[in-house]
Amino acid sequence: MASNETTVSRRDFLKSAAVGAGAAGIASLGLLAGCSPQANPSAGGTPAATTGGEGGEVKWSWETPPPPVADSAITETIEADIVVVGAGISGCACACRAAELGASVAVVEKMAFPSSRGGHYGGYQTNAMTRNGLTNVPLDQIASEWLRFEGNRCKQKIVYRYLENSSRVINWLEDFSRDFSEGPLTINPITTHYVGPYYYEHIGTHVISGDYAANTNRINAPVYFMWKKAEELGAKFYFNAPAEQLVKEDGRVTGVIVKAEDGYKKFTAKKGVLLASGDFSGDQEMMQCYADPMALKCDHNSYIPAGANTGDGHKMGMWAGGHVFLGPSGSPSMIHLIRYCTLCFGFMYVNAAGRRFMNEDTWIQAKSIRILSQPGENRYAYSIFDAAWQEQVVDSIQYGGGQFWDNMSHLVGEPYNFGSADDPWSPLGTLEAGFRDGMAFKADSLEELAGQMGVDPAVFLAEVEKYNAAYDAGEDSDFHKRKVLLTPIRTAPFYAVKFGPSVLTMPNGLEINEKLEVLDDDLNPIPGLYASGNASGGRYAVDYPVVMNGNSHGSAMTFGFLAGEDIALRNT
Repeated sequence: MASNETTVSRRDFLKSAAVGAGAAGIASLGLLAGCSPQANPSAGGTPAATTGGEGGEVKWSWETPPPPVADSAITETIEADIVVVGAGISGCACACRAAELGASVAVVEKMAFPSSRGGHYGGYQTNAMTRNGLTNVPLDQIASEWLRFEGNRCKQKIVYRYLENSSRVINWLEDFSRDFSEGPLTINPITTHYVGPYYYEHIGTHVISGDYAANTNRINAPVYFMWKKAEELGAKFYFNAPAEQLVKEDGRVTGVIVKAEDGYKKFTAKKGVLLASGDFSGDQEMMQCYADPMALKCDHNSYIPAGANTGDGHKMGMWAGGHVFLGPSGSPSMIHLIRYCTLCFGFMYVNAAGRRFMNEDTWIQAKSIRILSQPGENRYAYSIFDAAWQEQVVDSIQYGGGQFWDNMSHLVGEPYNFGSADDPWSPLGTLEAGFRDGMAFKADSLEELAGQMGVDPAVFLAEVEKYNAAYDAGEDSDFHKRKVLLTPIRTAPFYAVKFGPSVLTMPNGLEINEKLEVLDDDLNPIPGLYASGNASGGRYAVDYPVVMNGNSHGSAMTFGFLAGEDIALRNT
């Protein structure tokens, strides 16, 4: 497909597109909500995949649905009660629950094995939490903070349905795995959350592990378990089989066309099709169209496996009459501090020029946005501390904490564990790798440290002097950091740890209702079509809210489970 490099405004784009397509057609593609090309630094800075249509209007590739696959090209037709597109957290949860309830399930996946990443699962007041003496604040409090965080632009019923069902699903996962042939899952709540007075992170985060020798692809343990348990119950998984089109008959989605290794196959669904195909951050054109501008400033994308997250479900859903749910700045994004060294703690931060630029006492997404808002093209910062850093970190957890400050898997009742230099997942191991890879520095003087960082020594030393003066005075007049979190930087050796933001995922997709049904432009359900996980929209609207860390994975698993249950139990 030919491309041009014309960047147009939202108003110009909508005006020109309306000439050829009509407003209703544009709305069905989610474009009326705002979809103008935007430069992506990681993709060369130009919108490379827009095309010139008749009359010179700018179009996106998915505006033109592909021609239907001819019946003569179909080599096999496979029937099931439920067809799931995507074998990730949400898709495997759907398959496992639906198969448990006796439904026949076919799961089609474009990659060679199930997809997974990260390790935190959020759940409200689970059995594991109760066993460990942890009690959540009232559910309504978490929900109201979530909605307020999103500017009340997300969908209230979706937020509540997740929170109200999350413990049931995690408890089910724990109980259902007890007699698993390869061994049970272990579910541990962790205490890694921000505890300060200004930003709200509540307990409810879980690490779910399982020691499975056959899991050679290092799939996350709960995903591996749900995949294998679903197969034991009769669900069929088809890998290296990307879905390309939905089948729609008399207004109802009845199946999926898949391009398998041996030709096209049609999967027909008696009860429903679930799109659980992940996000779109691996598709340059969709990022240009839908992404929050801050996400486009990131020069790194950490999604794995690479090549899986190309918005396939979003596009198929739009061709079937759905649209992408958008917030005020486009698609909400998940931007985490997982570039470079990942560690940042709560010490003094300086930007790439060696200047302090923020109150470090905040949560991970805010830190990412502050870095992305700095002048120049350097999307990183340094955390600066001295020889007393370990003692200071441990002391600071009671006042702040959270991801990349606290230990990322801080188990209930256990002290902070720095690990060892030869453990790559521990803070000390991460720091050691940083020294080796040029992402962390250690020096006997601040002047030497500035040289290793590549910043102006005079600028950097002045910032450290000012920070030490704030510590002495017990008052940070520049950025108003709390007194209890100010620490001196005076005793050698001195450290600088490089950290920065990366797009982890774009956790947003087709607009759905609380029943997970994909909605058309009039907000009516499209019969037979459902979406969950990052193929669905409405959980978020502005940013990824860490009111409970791990709520993205937790809600993906919860909604996959509920989709499997809802569809399996419905009449055709």
